[in-house]
Amino acid sequence: MNTVHVDLSLEQLKQALRQLPAQEKIAVWRMLDGDLDREAIARRFTSTVNAVHKAYAHFSEDEVMADAVKATRAVRHAKSRS
Repeated sequence: MNTVHVDLSLEQLKQALRQLPAQEKIAVWRMLDGDLDREAIARRFTSTVNAVHKAYAHFSEDEVMADAVKATRAVRHAKSRS
């Protein structure tokens, strides 16, 4: 068996994968899906959510919503000007 070594950046790999037919994309997805450590991903997600909750626990829901509305308006305003 011959071995070929190719150096690709992540961006080049993404571009190559996007050019594959749908069935081959599914085959790649299934192959990589088996490599995922779902328990580790769940632990990391839970840890991150808990850290965010702890960091912002001193803000009321009303304050958070007011900031979200303000940020949304700012983004919409910036997009309307471009």
